[in-house]
This record gives sequence, structure tokens and C-alpha cells, in this order.
Amino acid sequence: MRLFIFFLALFVAQCHGRSSMTQSLDGTWVGKETEYWYEFPVTVPGGVYTDLMNVGIFEDVFYGYNDNSSRWAGQINWTYALNFTVDEGLLDRDHVNIVFEGVDTFATIVINNVTVGETSNMFVRYVFDVKPILKAEGNNTIKVFFQSPIERALNLNNKQLEKYVIPWQCPPDEYRGECHINMIRKMQASFSWDWGPAFPSMGLWKPVFLEAYDETRIRHIVTRVSNSEDGESWVVSVDTYFALNEKKRVEGSLNVKINIDFESISKNVEVNETVNTNGELVKSASLVVKKQLVHLWWPNGYGSQPLYEVEVTFASAQASDDVLSKKVKIGFRTVELVQETLDTGATFYFKINGEPIFAKGSNEIPINVLPELGQDRQTIRHLLQSAKDVNMNMLRVWGGGVYESDYFYEVADQLGIMIWQDFMFACSLYPATEEFLSNVVEEVNHNVKRLLHHPSVVVYSGNNENEGVLADNWYGTQDNYDQYKKDYVALYITTVRSELDRISGGQAVFISSSPTNGNLTEKEGWVGSSPGNQYWGDVHFYNYILDPWDSSTYPIPRFCSEYGYQSLPFEDAWMTATNNVSDLQINSKFMDWRQHHPEGNGEMALLIAENLAMPDSSSANYTSAFIYLSEVYTAQAIKVETEHYRRYRSYLTDDGRGKTMGALYWQLNDVWVAPTWSSIDYTGRWKMLHYFAKDFFSHVIVTGHINGARELQIYTVNDNLSPVEDVSVLVRLYKYNSPDFRPVYENRISLNLEAGSSQLIQTIQTDTFLAEQNCDKNSCFFHYVIHKNASLTDTVAISPENYVFPGKLKNSDLALANVQISDVKKSGTKTFVVTVTTDNIALFVWLDSHNVRGTFSENGFLLTQSNRTVTFKSNDDVTLEALKNALSVTHLKDPKYA
Repeated sequence: MRLFIFFLALFVAQCHGRSSMTQSLDGTWVGKETEYWYEFPVTVPGGVYTDLMNVGIFEDVFYGYNDNSSRWAGQINWTYALNFTVDEGLLDRDHVNIVFEGVDTFATIVINNVTVGETSNMFVRYVFDVKPILKAEGNNTIKVFFQSPIERALNLNNKQLEKYVIPWQCPPDEYRGECHINMIRKMQASFSWDWGPAFPSMGLWKPVFLEAYDETRIRHIVTRVSNSEDGESWVVSVDTYFALNEKKRVEGSLNVKINIDFESISKNVEVNETVNTNGELVKSASLVVKKQLVHLWWPNGYGSQPLYEVEVTFASAQASDDVLSKKVKIGFRTVELVQETLDTGATFYFKINGEPIFAKGSNEIPINVLPELGQDRQTIRHLLQSAKDVNMNMLRVWGGGVYESDYFYEVADQLGIMIWQDFMFACSLYPATEEFLSNVVEEVNHNVKRLLHHPSVVVYSGNNENEGVLADNWYGTQDNYDQYKKDYVALYITTVRSELDRISGGQAVFISSSPTNGNLTEKEGWVGSSPGNQYWGDVHFYNYILDPWDSSTYPIPRFCSEYGYQSLPFEDAWMTATNNVSDLQINSKFMDWRQHHPEGNGEMALLIAENLAMPDSSSANYTSAFIYLSEVYTAQAIKVETEHYRRYRSYLTDDGRGKTMGALYWQLNDVWVAPTWSSIDYTGRWKMLHYFAKDFFSHVIVTGHINGARELQIYTVNDNLSPVEDVSVLVRLYKYNSPDFRPVYENRISLNLEAGSSQLIQTIQTDTFLAEQNCDKNSCFFHYVIHKNASLTDTVAISPENYVFPGKLKNSDLALANVQISDVKKSGTKTFVVTVTTDNIALFVWLDSHNVRGTFSENGFLLTQSNRTVTFKSNDDVTLEALKNALSVTHLKDPKYA
């Protein structure tokens, strides 16, 4: 009978439409400098920098020095206003709220001259009751008074100084940033970072709308998927969170349904809930799904990513025609962070669906430093698809940015990109006042409820590097260590972790910081004696002194979640930020302005010179050569480092380091055109590093390095969950100057590749071996590839080609090859075949399509044959002739760089 009444109520509601209403307030508002006269049209969702660009007050703030000339926008107060009429029937509902999905950051909301609320956190949704204030007929007004976040941060810091200082106070001068960002709950990078400008934005960066309902609305669906006790089924726990009402009670019938391939499984439950101790109206229910009815969600490279729709529908007992529904998509998978005790330390790796997964990927910084522009779906799709296309299976959403848009996580679900989700705290200590912690509880509450159902989100981290800030005395923190540690635990453990555990039922994987020593950190009271040591947890590693192409430079950790080197984007990207070619000279005022990393340009020059020969600085092509060589050195350095980590997935050193199971390089994307660590520049172009990632993250690789004893050690790595049998590694030795392209040595090693394993397959005494082949470290190099043996004569490459340079290239006998694009053909919609030819071996061959945007199947490669064919996929429709005219090619010994 209850089920009949429920569906009768649903039918009535669909016929008569008494259910809740919404009225969007997005669109054109009026903006004003609060203390001055100037008014201008603004857009919601949006922000003051974007709005001032749209009306021509600012030129493109990402161009030239405009980040500096526009700086005043963050230093004054702004008002956004809207006149509107209320939709007919909206005020007939019992409850009418105004909802701000995202306010950046400090604002007072006034409607019809009545203050309805204030905001202080850009990461939460604000809901204010406005029914008594709105007029059913005639004009209504909204005014949002924004206060400068710079001013508020300064005021809060001054108040904090009455007790004690909380570092860091201000960024280094080279950041050209603002101070006290750690005092406020705003994108930490909006006050500048070493890869980005200071844009202390304000605005309504997400939608604004009115909502009206009689009894309640559905705010969140929070799901958890776990194994049943007998292991034969999945248990899908569903928590439905309702909007509050004046009775603080919700009554009715709730139908919870999951749509699977050929049927639906549903349950109808009676709702009679009052507000819990956390001020929430929530009803929990669960569904049991036989495992054979659904398919597992897997990370990219391990299987498919099926998603299943969960729908909850609520019929109110108080108003039988008030029916609400909400849907989310889930995946069936399990996540475990494995920290098994070793003789020294412990492991640190992820199991998905019970299988060990080597995490391969990068760190994602904000999609855009202007948060409203970070909602752009095309940019999001491009970045995540680009990650998938180069064999990444994990991205870390870094803690100095924002909790990304719903669409970001939806696409990650679809593509199998696991998300390591930092909470938004980075490189600082933070207050632990009652007011601050209360603000953080709301932040964690809102975002965990928003994200928990996504199968892509596999781990939450309390912060970025803040344990290291305290433990390693970054800012003189030892002077007040006990207080800072107390604040640290209060924030990340008592507050962040507790709220995460409460909402997730303790099922979410949590680490307190990154880097952290995992279980050891917890035993040491949440601040380890040496965060990021190689025997526990994850590490961050940066090197700006030692040879970046020497694998002995690098640690041997359990998991490396940050590592990287700076490079310069190519000229086409730079020319979107300046119209003056002389600005691209490495020592120019403009280049210095864009370089926020202290001593960054000098470090880059030294690291390039470690292995590569630079042309004379007076050469006409010096700037072009420097840019190209910066890309070469970075791509090769990250390749060497990543393969180093992958080699150690199955090995321990004599002192107990190794069993490495993760490599996330810094960083995926950019927020402007500048020298940075990114593999995709601000214009969306793949840098050489991103092309290299496709190879060094390939599921099957052969990799080698020369150790301190001058032994060449050759390894295979197989990340597949099953062995690959009957393969051979073809090892060749080439002379750099080899116009006939014939190797001076060739050998084939037959073997089987073990599942989920790295294997040392050969050790060669390098210098002795080279001498036996009439070579030395400067005249020859090693080259290898894995083949699947279909027959004695028929082989198919199942790994990327790889190589080892026995000596530094700057001292080697490199050939002056004549590399040309010999042919371009169209092979399909937006797809072209490009043939490159050479008269000698050429290194780091780089193809560029310049104004024709798209990606090549491979780039930055070694040309060890007379020709090579690659494909090019254009972003837009383009003629064959246009592509031919756009294409260019260069390489390491290009005569123009001599």
C-alpha cells in the first residue's frame, strides 16, 4: 500500500507540478567600484577580472605585464547588483532561498535593503532564507558587497599577531604576490605562486538561483560501495541529505534505485527524520547488488569504466504532490592504501579491486587562476583526455587551488583517471581558531558530500607539504613548535579527518599530508620527525643542482607524488602573451617578470648545460635554441626519473629502499604563459615532456641506466595484471654518426614478462663493451625495444623504443643530419600522415604545427632510420595545404642552432 501511495504521489506531481521550483539569477548584473562612481555590466557566474576585461577596462590580464597593471582590482571593494522580478508562483511555496554555489570570497548579501547573510569561504555553497524579503510583484534588488581579500587577509593576520605569528606571512619577492593568503579560505594560488601570477579575484564564480519548496529539497546524494559479508554482492549505501525546514523534520517516502545493464534494483523506505546533532536532515538506505550483474570500474589501462545511475525520489507526506528526485553516477570498485611492514619502513601503494596499481600521472594545478574561467568544459576535457592519451591513471588535485567542478570529476570517472584529492591547504601553517575551524568544517562537509560518489576519487590528503613546513622548520617554525603542532592536529585531524570520516562512514582513504610518512606519521603524533623520507609514505623531490639525466641523482622512495623541472613553452605560446620577439630573450625584463621561481632562469641554464651544448649567446637563433633545449632537458630528465621509479617497483636496495609504486610528476597544466614545470602549456599545446610521458608511462617498457660502477643495467617493466609471454628485447648499439643507420651491435634477449613486475634482464660493463665494439661513450649509444614474437621472423613492438646515452651529449660525436618533412597526406577526418626523412641519425626530432592546433602520435623522438611516419590529429577542420604550410621540424644538431 505504501508503495502504491508513493507512485500515486509521483503521478500526481508530474500532472500538477507542485514540486519545488528554481529561478536562475545568472546573466548580466551591474558592477560598481563600491567607493566610487563607475558602473559597468558584469556576468554571473564570473569574477571582477573577467568582467573588467569584458568591458575593456582591462586588456587581457594574461598578456604582457597586465597582471601588474590590473593589480588594483584586488585591492579595492566591489559591488554587484541585480534588479529582478520573482517568477509567478515561486513565493507560494513555504520556503524560498537564495543559493550561491560559489562566492569569491568575502561578501555581504543585501536583498531589498535587508542584509541576509555574509560569506567568507569560496569553497562552499551559501543558502539564505529570503521569503520574507522578496516581493511577489514589482522589482526586487540584490546587492553583493565584496571586500578586498587582501584587506581582509591583512586584518585577520593583524588580529592573529596579537597572539602569535602564523607563517608564511608573505611569498618571496620573485612571486610578485600578496601576503597572508593562509588567513583566508580562498584559492591559495590566487595571491601568486612560483608558477603563476597574483589575481586576488572577487566575484560570483558559480551559479546563483532562487529555490522554492514546501517541505524540503534534496541537497546531496552520498554513496558508498562496499563488499557484502559473503563477498557475493555489493552493498550500495545511499545517504540522502535534505534541505532544512522550520520544523527540522522531514516525512514521506523515499525510493532509492540503481539502474544496471538490464534491470533496476530499488528499495522504498519510510522517511521520518529529525535534524541530527550535526544539523542535518539525512536518510540512509542501502541496496544489495549481485556482483555478476555489474562490471568493475578500473583505472585507465586496466579495464573499462562503467558507470551506473543511482536515483533517489522523495514523496513528501505533508504535501503529496511535492516529489523530488536527484541522480548521481557511481562505479563499482574498491580502494585500499597498502602500508605493509617491511624490514625497514613500510610499503605505500594503492590496490584497486584488490590489484596493486602503479600510479602514473601528474599534479593538476587550478584549471585557471581566475576560478570562473576554470569551469570551462572544453579546457577540462582537453586536459583530462590529454592525461589519458599518454597513459596516465592518476592526477593529484593540488592543495593550493580549488576543489574542481563537478564536470572535472565526471570526466575523470569516464576516463579512468584516479584522483588524489588534496584539501585546499598548501605550503603554510594555518589558524586553529574556533571561527577558522568552523569555516573549514563547512568546507569539508560540502565538498566531501559533493565528491564522495565519484569512483575516480581514491584518496584524500589533508594538505600539501604543511607537515614538512612544521617538521623541517621552513619558516622558523621551531620557535613555537608546540603551539603550531597543536594547531596542525586540530585542523587536519580533529577537524578535516573527523568530518571526512563522519560523512564517509570511515570508508574514505585519508592521509594527513603530502608528503607524509603514512602510518609512521600517525604513530609520531601526526607530525613526523622526517616527513617524506624514503622508507615511508610519499616524497616530493626537486633537484636544481645535480645532473638531471643521471638516475643516481634521484631517491628510491615508496611513492613519489611530486618531482619536476622547469622548461619554457615554445614561441607560438609566448607570442600569445607578447608581440615583441625580443621579450623572449632569456635575460629580458619580460622573461624575468614571468619567472617567479627564485633563480629559476639561471638554474635552467645550468641544468641544460650539464648535458647539452648551447650555441653562442650572440647567435641569431640563441633564444629559439634555448627554448628548444629547455624542453629537451626537461623531457629527458623526467623520463630518466620516472623510469628510475618504475624500475624499483619490484626491488629493494640493500638498505631497504624501493618497492616504488607511484610517480606523479609536477605539473600537468599552466595558468599563464611562463617558465614552469608543466607538460601542457597555457594555450593547451603539448610540450615535449607530455609526448615523452606517453612512452615512459606505457604499460610495458624496457629501460636502462648506467650505475656508479659504469654498468648498463637493462630492465623490463610490465604493469599489466597478467604476464606477457614469448617476448624478446632487441638491444642495439648505434654510432651517432651513422648515415647507413646500421647498428654496430645487435642482440635479442628472449623472456617472459611477469605480471605487475620489473625485471633486471641484463648487465653490461659499459666501457669495456663499448671498446669491444670499436666505440666509446661519446661515439655510440644504446637503443632497445620489446617485441612480441609471433614467429621466428615476425615480431611486433609492444613497447616504445628506448635508449641510453653512455656519455654527455655535449661531448658526443653527434651528426649534422638533414632532417626534413618529405610528405604529408590526409588519411581521414582531421587526421594526417606526416613522413620525416633524414640522412643521418637525429636526436629529439621535434615537429611543430604552429597555428594549426592538434597533436602528433609521437614527437621529440630519436630518428634511427632514414624515415619515420607519424600521424597528426587536428583540433579543427584544416586543409592539407594549410597543414603543409604550417609544419616545421627541428632536432638537436639542427644547423640553425650551430
